[in-house]
Amino acid sequence: MANIKSQKKRIRQDAKRNLRNKSIKTELKSSLKSLYSENGELIPENKIAVLKELDKAHTDGIISKNYRDRNKSRISKL
Repeated sequence: MANIKSQKKRIRQDAKRNLRNKSIKTELKSSLKSLYSENGELIPENKIAVLKELDKAHTDGIISKNYRDRNKSRISKL
């Protein structure tokens, strides 16, 4: 454990960010899966929402540019 006051604060901030980022990543993965129905068919209504979520997650610095671009490309091909 850190002895320096600023480092203790940094640890607390990192823990909060980690929790927030983890939940956003989980939601993003779930929404990527929601593009398909149980039969494996594409649901076009979800497409725009998922693309928006990908952009938002990248803007917030939660996912990398390549991850976003790769997934947007795959979705666009559908």
